[in-house]
Amino acid sequence: MTTGFRTPPGVSQRWLLLAASSLGLSAVAAAALVLARTPVLTSLVPPDSFPRALVVHVNLATLLWYFAMSGAMWTEALPSSRHRTAQALLVAGAAGAIGIVASGLFAPGHPVLANYFPYVDHPVFLGSLAVFVSAGLCTGAISLVRPRDAAEWGFAIARWPFCMGALYLALALHQGMGLVDALWGAGHILQFGFVTLMMAMWLRLSERTGMTSVPPRIAIPFFVAASLPAIIAPALLFSGLDHDALHSLHTDTMRWTNWPAALAFGLLLLSREEARSADSFIASLGLYCIGILAGTAIDSQTTMVPAHYHGTIGAFTLAQMAAVLARISPATDAEHSPPPSTRPLSVYTFGITTLICGLAWSGILGAPRKVAFSGEGADPAAILAAALTGTGGAITIAGVGYFACIAVPRILRLCRTHTAPTSRHSSPAAAAMFAAAQ
Repeated sequence: MTTGFRTPPGVSQRWLLLAASSLGLSAVAAAALVLARTPVLTSLVPPDSFPRALVVHVNLATLLWYFAMSGAMWTEALPSSRHRTAQALLVAGAAGAIGIVASGLFAPGHPVLANYFPYVDHPVFLGSLAVFVSAGLCTGAISLVRPRDAAEWGFAIARWPFCMGALYLALALHQGMGLVDALWGAGHILQFGFVTLMMAMWLRLSERTGMTSVPPRIAIPFFVAASLPAIIAPALLFSGLDHDALHSLHTDTMRWTNWPAALAFGLLLLSREEARSADSFIASLGLYCIGILAGTAIDSQTTMVPAHYHGTIGAFTLAQMAAVLARISPATDAEHSPPPSTRPLSVYTFGITTLICGLAWSGILGAPRKVAFSGEGADPAAILAAALTGTGGAITIAGVGYFACIAVPRILRLCRTHTAPTSRHSSPAAAAMFAAAQ
């Protein structure tokens, strides 16, 4: 690997702090959802609080977590001439994130449980959402530099679906499409970006075990194949298709193009002996395969749908959690500063796998999605499946909470090293790079 920056700039550390904090807070909102789906404990959660908890949880655990983590990765090698602009975008993004959470909890609007991006139908929530996403997209634009190795090519190419998602949303709204449908289409497109980011993280995690880097000429076609289908959906808007046909083509595009490149790239890495010792990569790939298998079993709007996307989202999240822990590990020349524990990754993997099994079982039994569990008239199998879901959810929350307790304090210390006047020899806890070449 080539030699580059060792310590990420302050703006990158603050995006990382926003990302880890968002994931940690998502566990708090998820606790209400788990209680609402667990037999006996459902009475502890008022029925009208479930939709708002779902809105806040999904936005924290996906939109804020993924966009902020992307900002942290993209700005690792940011030229110093762009730091001031990037810092202003970070402030705007943080303000948007705070607005999303606060208005999601307290704004008087009606919760709309749209796929990918549920929202509260209130100007403050929607405005905050727009500010946060715009800050993330602009950060990706100003931080684009020439990639120095294969993984950096992946992080660069992943920007394409993010841009296509924003373009689709703007075009769909301009054509008079409803916000729910427009967000659904944009959410589909963003999945291609998340998959490409995950593949680049898989590569970097494998490289950290000592694996020889995959040459860019081999890796780039996989990244392109993962992200290029994002152009299909915006093009469909100009085809004049009716709503049902457009919806069907969206779904088919996701079904047939979202997973082959990632699966093939994961198997390529798995063929290398050194990569097999990268536990987080192996676990993330396994979760992704579980998500794909659950997706093939979807035939209606049951909890099999969240079983599918918890597999794929769980794979993204696990890779990003591993990336955070790698980022906050001491640099190679740091002394007296042990690396952070990776136990939260094991807890999270076990918990999310158990949760997926419970959701899949409930889906097979016909349990509808996006509603709390009702024990009235439920048979023993449905109760056991719901109990398994609740148990898996509780363990997953514990893993995320454990992760946040380890990551957030370390990131705060790293942020302070960029504001306190210190010499270059006085920060033994300096973080190592992750996304940028080393």
